Amino acid sequence: MVWRSVVALVGASVLLSSLPGCTENPGKDRFAAYFCEEQEPEHSERGECDGGECVVEGHRWGKEIAYIELDEGDLESADLIMEDTWPVPRYEPVKLPHSLTWREDPYGEKYWQFVFYGLRPTAHLLWAYRETGLRKYRDKLMQVLESYSQHGPSSPYGWDKHGTAFRAMVLVNTYWKLKHANALSHQEARLLEDMIRSDAVFLAKPRNFEDSYNHGFAQAAGLLLVAENFPGWPESPGWRELVLSRYADLLDLVIAPDGFIVENSVYYHFYVMAQVWMLAGWAKKYDVKLPGNLWAAVDRMVYVGARIIQPDGNIPMLGASQARQVRRFLPPLFYGLAEKYPEFRHTLSAGMCGTAPTDRLSTYWSGGLAILRSDFGGQKEYLAQTHVTFDAGPFRTDHSQLDALNLVLFAAGRTLLTDSGMFTEDPGPEKDYYQGTRAHNTVVVDGKDQALGDAVLGTSITGDGWLYQSGHHTLYEGVMHWRSLFLLEKDVVLVLDRLTADTPHQYEQRWHLPPDLMPTLEGTTARVENEEGQRLLRIVQANPRGLSVSTVRGGKEPVDGWYSTNYGKQREATVLLYQRQGGETDYATLFAAGEYATQHARVSSSGSGSVYEVQACAAGHAWRIRVDGVGQSQESVSVERSDASCQ
Repeated sequence: MVWRSVVALVGASVLLSSLPGCTENPGKDRFAAYFCEEQEPEHSERGECDGGECVVEGHRWGKEIAYIELDEGDLESADLIMEDTWPVPRYEPVKLPHSLTWREDPYGEKYWQFVFYGLRPTAHLLWAYRETGLRKYRDKLMQVLESYSQHGPSSPYGWDKHGTAFRAMVLVNTYWKLKHANALSHQEARLLEDMIRSDAVFLAKPRNFEDSYNHGFAQAAGLLLVAENFPGWPESPGWRELVLSRYADLLDLVIAPDGFIVENSVYYHFYVMAQVWMLAGWAKKYDVKLPGNLWAAVDRMVYVGARIIQPDGNIPMLGASQARQVRRFLPPLFYGLAEKYPEFRHTLSAGMCGTAPTDRLSTYWSGGLAILRSDFGGQKEYLAQTHVTFDAGPFRTDHSQLDALNLVLFAAGRTLLTDSGMFTEDPGPEKDYYQGTRAHNTVVVDGKDQALGDAVLGTSITGDGWLYQSGHHTLYEGVMHWRSLFLLEKDVVLVLDRLTADTPHQYEQRWHLPPDLMPTLEGTTARVENEEGQRLLRIVQANPRGLSVSTVRGGKEPVDGWYSTNYGKQREATVLLYQRQGGETDYATLFAAGEYATQHARVSSSGSGSVYEVQACAAGHAWRIRVDGVGQSQESVSVERSDASCQ
């Protein structure tokens, strides 16, 4: 029996031409337009399973798959595996022995181990068999699974807690897809059942459940999928109740009360949001009970998601994040979220439809996150808006980074100040760099990383056309770092830093540019241009006396000046370093983007103790600013426009 894959267009590699509503009007963002089009409903269950085999042995077709991407595949990858060449995302396909030992580790990388020993590449063989009906793909699939059943359980890589969850889901899908195709012998069925039960027993043990971050969601989903697809097993009722309890706790503990995931990673925020939404849709379709707090958690996550996505659809790479273009990530899946949440639809559609959020400054206190935006605007102005994310949160999980008071700046249609990303999870100098303080847009003290601990989000103010957010930390012994951020208007951002200590220290303010941007220095002022020579950003410092400036790009000893959007891949990127030495030290840094970047700008500052005064000028616009109560629980801020002083 051959089925057409219903979900092939759902993956992250979906072709634009395959999306309904995205083939017309090439002058607009066609991925964004997709979320405004009325889409055809999903294929009916009868169409998916070609009628007579919708129910086999009491099992309803489709119930075997909850995470849609595990049902995907492609013929090219399947054919590679037929030749014993194994494709794993983020790595070059690698030739492995025909008779696998299940000790293979060609890259020495945790992520490769996680995917390969989770048996996720075997989905290509299942997909190819379903698409073509050629038995060679089914036979290769079963040969691999039989080999794993013999040697995998003793592999040093076979019992990763996260990988086992995905392996359980892969095996459940394989078992029932082949059952519905009448392509599984009695002996093969018993073998797969034993493998599935073994993984479920492992997942049920308390020590194998990671309840404090994103892994727990897949671990709970894997165990629930087993329980629901094998309801006759004596363990299944107990597993089901265990999962309900675990999932309820995850929804309250990992998804914080303010909606931002406790890992303080934008990438993992959307990773978990997609998993929860997929499981919710699967549960609704197949009448599976889920915890009562699920929808409140989805509400919270989507609220954050509608505000944290940058105007171009990319995420700011705060925390342990990789690149993610949200409009192109599982579009039909997120279309369902957009239908339910009008503000999320507005964000995904780049202002073409939906309801624009009204809070230009949103704060998430448990996560220590603030998002500042010049406006949401309609379709024509959407990409031109300025968007800043500011991190003053706690260090809560292994995916947190030492990045207190870090910020990411999007303006003039693109990211201008970026986080460095997440290159590897394997111990070594590269991990130390990407997780450490030097990889972020903050101030490094004495060349060291911040200590593990919490920053504190400070005062939030929405003024007359301007926004203000502050925060502080004491993560360097004997040093208090206070930072405030002004979004004065579109394309004009001011950052104030005050560092106080009883003894002198070496302070280094760092600004990370994307790889394609290069600075030209004129004293302490930096003119930042793209590869075509277009000036996009001007960075101006107050009080240049005693301030030194340098750059680093692609440094190896120590590792510095690198940027990674995907595991295992990095590019050289320029970092601007502004150094001062002293006890109490101030920085007042003005960022002028877009058209303002080509015009004159200046900034000066004064004050000490709890007072900070600034005068800033950009493209003929001027501001007089005063902050009282610096670093205290209640700061007062005044901002006056005084354009005449700019002349």
